[in-house]
Amino acid sequence: MNTVIRESLNAWWPEAWLSLGGLLAMVLGVWGGKAGAADGRGARAAAAVLWLALLAAAVALWRTPEATSSSLFFGLIVCDPVSLPFRWLALGAVAVTMLLIAASKELASAPRGEAYGLLGLIGVGLMLMAEASHLLMAYVALELVSLASYVLVGFLEERRSAEASLKYLLYGATASGVMLFGMSLLFGLTSSLSFSDILLSVDGMHQPMAGAVMLAVLLMLVGLAFKISMVPFHQWTPDAYEGAPVAVAAFLSVGPKAAGLALLLRVMGALEPVWPTIAPVVLGLTIVTMTLGNLVALVQTNVKRLLAYSTIGQVGYLLIGFVVHTDLGIEAMMLYLIAYFFMNFGAFACVVAVVNDSGSEALEAFRGLGRRSPVLALLCTLFLMSLAGIPPLLGFFGKFLLFGSAIAADHTALALAGILNSAIALYYYVNLVRLMYFVEPQRAGVLQPPWMLRVTLGVCGAMTLGLGLFPNALLQALRAIVSANLL
Repeated sequence: MNTVIRESLNAWWPEAWLSLGGLLAMVLGVWGGKAGAADGRGARAAAAVLWLALLAAAVALWRTPEATSSSLFFGLIVCDPVSLPFRWLALGAVAVTMLLIAASKELASAPRGEAYGLLGLIGVGLMLMAEASHLLMAYVALELVSLASYVLVGFLEERRSAEASLKYLLYGATASGVMLFGMSLLFGLTSSLSFSDILLSVDGMHQPMAGAVMLAVLLMLVGLAFKISMVPFHQWTPDAYEGAPVAVAAFLSVGPKAAGLALLLRVMGALEPVWPTIAPVVLGLTIVTMTLGNLVALVQTNVKRLLAYSTIGQVGYLLIGFVVHTDLGIEAMMLYLIAYFFMNFGAFACVVAVVNDSGSEALEAFRGLGRRSPVLALLCTLFLMSLAGIPPLLGFFGKFLLFGSAIAADHTALALAGILNSAIALYYYVNLVRLMYFVEPQRAGVLQPPWMLRVTLGVCGAMTLGLGLFPNALLQALRAIVSANLL
């Protein structure tokens, strides 16, 4: 037993460092008190500890030997090449969100130390979701992410923030209960919680047992669909984003979506025999998700609600790679997920800069930004055009692969739906560009983002453009990863 734990810890150092950093940051944040939120010792110490933990986790992850499949902690998790990009995305999401929190004026009076601690623990949960090979671990990881997220959404001392947190909690608790019922039903049918054992039990199962397995899968899909904002379990998304701090909304739009898709891949890999039956349902929901998200985004006047519905539409595109159920589709999904990481965090960084300056989240706050801050407006345009899928940016290359994988798998209607929705989305993205360049500014003076935002914008902008122009290395790395067994 000691040998198993020792070997597991050797491959799990990144998560161990981040767990330690998150817990210490939480303690230091509480010790510093609310008075230390903006400039006190507690908040600064918490931030320093979590940055050190992130650095240690990144070094440990870089030095972790690449194994074809390494089952850890008695089969609860698996550290394999498939989990690697999702673990990096989790670390990156925590790091970028820390920069956004530090730069955000709306969190100046909030207990930032505790926010850093919760953020670190959510990062651990995201990594566990990508590594889970056991239903018990999958549920624990989901709840770790969800419970801490409920708190972060309500961090502002505003009525709408508390209301958003409560709505998020109620929706999340309902989805979690339904998913847990599905897991318990699946356990009763297969007598196992391990993904590999479930695959063996489900394979060759006949009616009426096969029908019961289908019911269990649909119930489990509720919880996973909630986490990735898939229609019809998306209702919490716009309200939560609007009520949350901009930095927290940015994190929720990227981190849980990536980890949720990773867990969805693993769960459906364990239920491969029932995929032909469940595929039409997922395909239909994918089209509805991208269509509803983009259509409702057209009428939004609050930039956070607009980006919330944009996120729902983007999830629809990502699900195309999952629906086609081929190596090319999964490869395209992972590449577009990396593109989405940089372009969406970049777009939210622009929102932080504008909200800091104007105190408003209305689209009108972007008026004349091209005159007041030409570089910021240019980068914002870059991110929006990448989200719309305009070449030569990375978002275009990701969508090109996604739609191509759908056509290659004879899902032409799905590809056409994606292309049509991209055209619809272009309208509300271009509307923001119009406000920045062709409308007179409401405020005078130069808008100068703090250095934390400049770093975020620079990195996201460079990766969005650079990887769009030279995607071959990334594509080859993902191709090697996709060939690995998801279980």
